[in-house]
Amino acid sequence: MVTFTMTTRPRFTKKIVQVLCLSVLTSFASADPFQDQIDALQQRIDSMEADTDEMRSSLDMLRSDAEREWLTEERSVQIKTIVHDILSDADSRTNLMGDGLLGGWDEGFFIASSDGRFKLKVGGLLQERYILNHLRVGLSPAPNDPASNDRWRGGFENTRTRLNISGHIFDRDTTFLIQPGYGWRDPNAFGSGFVGTPMLNIEARLWDAWIKFKLSEEWSAKVGIFTMPFTRESLVSDQYQLAVDRSLIDYRIGLGRSQGVQFTWANEDARVFTSITNGSITLGSNDIALNADGTSAVDGLLGANQIPPWSSIRNGTVWSSTTRMELLLDGGWSQCREFTSPIGASNASMIGIAFHAQRGVNANKSNLTSELDLGVTADYSLNFNGGSFFVSGTYHNQKEVSNFRLGNTPNVDWVGYVVQGSVYTSSTSEVFLRFEGGGAKQELYGGDDVHILTTGVNWYLDGQDLKVTSDFGWSFGEISQQMQNYMVGWRGSDNQNAEWLFRTQLQLSF
Repeated sequence: MVTFTMTTRPRFTKKIVQVLCLSVLTSFASADPFQDQIDALQQRIDSMEADTDEMRSSLDMLRSDAEREWLTEERSVQIKTIVHDILSDADSRTNLMGDGLLGGWDEGFFIASSDGRFKLKVGGLLQERYILNHLRVGLSPAPNDPASNDRWRGGFENTRTRLNISGHIFDRDTTFLIQPGYGWRDPNAFGSGFVGTPMLNIEARLWDAWIKFKLSEEWSAKVGIFTMPFTRESLVSDQYQLAVDRSLIDYRIGLGRSQGVQFTWANEDARVFTSITNGSITLGSNDIALNADGTSAVDGLLGANQIPPWSSIRNGTVWSSTTRMELLLDGGWSQCREFTSPIGASNASMIGIAFHAQRGVNANKSNLTSELDLGVTADYSLNFNGGSFFVSGTYHNQKEVSNFRLGNTPNVDWVGYVVQGSVYTSSTSEVFLRFEGGGAKQELYGGDDVHILTTGVNWYLDGQDLKVTSDFGWSFGEISQQMQNYMVGWRGSDNQNAEWLFRTQLQLSF
């Protein structure tokens, strides 16, 4: 066995102890700077946490303020302006074609310049109609209409055939509409009611023809020929009616078309229309049937024109003003442009009220005018999921009425009401019901007791663009000559419960 023994000398041992002590002292000496670094880092972390807490508090305050103020009126206007600019820019960039023009289909064929300053849109309306009228008691032959005493009268006709030419020019704030075509020369039966010579002519004519200027986001002005802003039935376009045509009441005491200027103020839930025009002829007030020497042209209606445009010199009114106010209760304005509401449609409702005043020319000398007309109408419309409802009432008063055939009277009162509703039975079919009544109260002007019930069905082959409408109407009251309208199909009868009417119509709109 081998044994190893290590021995050290005292001097060497002393040196080792000295080295170990120096190492320990050195380590203790270097610990102080390291701790200082740790302390400094901790201070920076504490400072950053304090700054973070302060920033978090500031963000919470900003978020709270933003939630309270982000939809202030000023910011709302800014947002609307930004959205309007974006949509305008997008509209000018879509469907770009190789020739630098925009073109396509948007409820009508259109072409437009690439910079968006010019746009031309072309559409049309065709209404092919069949009418069958039956009188229980035949009428006496009317002048120029020997067949008017037939108990059965009916046939086919192109009631309306027209183009809709619209668009904007120079910029999107200047728009226009021109509607040339063929239709009835006397759609409001002025000749039948006040002259005694029914005008059955279907001729070349003009419907609306106007230029509209957008003055601001809420204001616009329109100049030309347009439907006077009075009854809602008249303001709903021909292709958006519920039955084959408007009610007989509306064709007599609605104001129809005139020519002049109209100012419109509109926002999201209210709008007001105010027009200054040449007045309405539907109540025999605007005597446009005068010869150049001031004598009457009513015999045969030579030289008479029952629809605008009318020459300003031959105008039969001193002044005429109409104002209509509408309030949107639910939904959007676009939903209220028609009298139907398909399955799945959102609710929409509105109320309207309108006033009309018109002063005639030479009331005591002219043969077909009144000194002063005052009218008021009110209506309520409701569209809901798969159904609609509408009701209206109208009243007119005429002062110092002069008529060569009916005679003179200091006062004539006209009243009328219309109630109608519809329900969809499927996605493409709809049944409807309408009841109307009214007329002139004075016996001299008919003393009417009009009561007409109309029921029918719509088949929507392609929405309003292609549809078939059929309806059946029964007169429970009296229809005097002042109320009859051959275009609508009611010939009139002084006997109660003496007339019925069947109509069917194919409509193409684009």
